[in-house]
Amino acid sequence: MSLKAFHLIFVMIVIMGADLFGGWAIHEFRTDGDQLTLWMGIVSMVGGLGLAGYLIWFIEKIRLAHLE
Repeated sequence: MSLKAFHLIFVMIVIMGADLFGGWAIHEFRTDGDQLTLWMGIVSMVGGLGLAGYLIWFIEKIRLAHLE
């Protein structure tokens, strides 16, 4: 497995983990009302969106550098 492929797979796994954790934290907030879990969920979801943007940027950079 190339470093590029490992990077792509690793970032996708981290995005999924951040979104799953964010969803869990927001669900927990709805059941017990703890503000900390709400903020952890929001930060996690925003981080997942940021990583998704990074992944798109990385794929475009690889495509433009003809490293596909």
